[in-house]
Amino acid sequence: MGLSISVDEQKEIAERTNHDPAVIMSFYEWYGRYKKLHHDDVTACRLALAKQAEVYQATFPQKLAEYLAAIAQDYRTRLLVKKKWQSGQVFKTKSGIRVRSKIEKIIADFLFEQGIHFVYEPIANLGGFYLMPDFYLSDFEVVIEHFGMEDQKYQQSAQRKLGRYRQFKIRVVCTYPSDEPDIEEVLARKLREVGVPIENRADAAVSTESSHTTRILS
Repeated sequence: MGLSISVDEQKEIAERTNHDPAVIMSFYEWYGRYKKLHHDDVTACRLALAKQAEVYQATFPQKLAEYLAAIAQDYRTRLLVKKKWQSGQVFKTKSGIRVRSKIEKIIADFLFEQGIHFVYEPIANLGGFYLMPDFYLSDFEVVIEHFGMEDQKYQQSAQRKLGRYRQFKIRVVCTYPSDEPDIEEVLARKLREVGVPIENRADAAVSTESSHTTRILS
């Protein structure tokens, strides 16, 4: 399958092409040539812009190839170090798997207690790009991503990841550092919004207590 890029990524590549020195200088070069041929300023400018557009069209595929190579390398690098990442999975969950952070442990335990099957950090191939979602709920085809950092580079990477999910129409539930104090309540609400049934803890407690009382009386 060929690589697919989003509209935002196309804009990014177009911006890189516009700022390429060869594209920028082509206008001045051709403008000078046309002026030497005794064209007036307006005509020389119009003709030089047309030549610059040709250089842009010739440069864009090169910038596209560079962009795709950089992104592909980024994901290949992430996959190559996955085994190293696994050494950082130190928090054991109720399901028996180990995760990378305390907040991921809370999420994993919440899903386990709700009886929701999940896969932790699976490798997903989306149009030739490889990603590793934090959690994948296979019964509902829903991804959970906890974006736990707020620095600019991390957020840019997160937005690219979300753009890929949107492109392939994958439902995503995202949580952020501001959600962490009430992560279970936030997660329950967001999962319900995408159609994942979540049992209220209070209802579950009442159900368990009622069942226990019935067994005692029988």
